[in-house]
Parts: sequence; C-alpha cells; structure tokens
Amino acid sequence: MKGDITMKKHFIPAVIATLAAIGFTTACSNNNATPTTQVSAKKVVKHTKKTKKVRKHKKTKSVKQTTKLKITINGQTLHAELNNSSAAKAFAKELPKTMSFRDFMSGFPEKIADLHHSLPTKGMPRGHEGTKGVIGYWSPDQRIVFYYGTESYYDGIHIIGKFTSKNYANVIKNMGNNIEVRINQAK
Repeated sequence: MKGDITMKKHFIPAVIATLAAIGFTTACSNNNATPTTQVSAKKVVKHTKKTKKVRKHKKTKSVKQTTKLKITINGQTLHAELNNSSAAKAFAKELPKTMSFRDFMSGFPEKIADLHHSLPTKGMPRGHEGTKGVIGYWSPDQRIVFYYGTESYYDGIHIIGKFTSKNYANVIKNMGNNIEVRINQAK
C-alpha cells in the first residue's frame, strides 16, 4: 500500500506536467501564441524588411555607375557596359581604343586581345567563371576577353562588363581571328 502511495505521489504530477505541455503545444500550433512569441515574430519580420531595402539600395547604386560602350566589329556595332570595378574604371580611362581580337583556343567560347599592361583588381573577386555575354579581364596574361559562351571558374578572371546587344554572341563567335575591334564610350 505504501508503494502505491509513493507511485501516485510521483505519477500524478508527471501526468499533469505532460498534459500541460500537450495543451501548450496545441495552443501554439492553433496560432494562440503568447504575446511574447508574437512580439518576437514581428521583430524578425521588421528586420527582414530592412535587410531587403539595404540590398535593393546597393543594387540600384551600382547600376547608375556603369560606363556605356559602343564596340565596332567588322562594321557591326554592339552595345555593352562596364561595371563599377577598379579594373573597369581603369579600362574606361583608356578609351577610345582599337584592339586586335583572336580565338583563345579551339573549344573555348571566348575571343581575347592583349592589353600589354595590368589593370588594378583591388576589391574584385580573385576569380570568376566567364559567363556568356560578359567582358572579362584575364589578369595573368593582361588580356581583355569577350565571352560568347560560358567558361569554367578560373582564378584570374575578373568581370569588368557585359554586352547589352542581343546579337553579341553571333557577332563575336563569327568575327574571325586577328580582327581590329574599336571600343568607344557611348554618348
């Protein structure tokens, strides 16, 4: 009998605690959360909205600071824009410029031109993939690269701009070798 009393003494509080926990969990899952929980959720939502606004502001800022280009290849004009990177700013200061572009190697979707000097890459990623439609700077060999297809990631690829003309891939792919290309800032 004494064992029954001891068991009831410990069993009943355990059952009550379990039922209380089940009741609290059910209340929360039915959106009957406590005021403290609601306040925390509102703070998280407000923080998320502020974060999105900051990202949008930065994106808008970089778009305003691009340099528009007019690139003439075999009598055809393509439009492009340089980004706000240190290498792109330095390259823009050299324009207008005529450069001789050629195939890099068979199977690579890019045309290259020797720059004969380095461009600053401070603040830029160490490497990148040559994405279709971008203008790159290949720092190991000091070259400007036009990508008409996508290339793998390599350390030393720095993206300095992109083509905005729809027909860029066809024009660049079929331009031939050792072709003089005129690059001007668009007005």
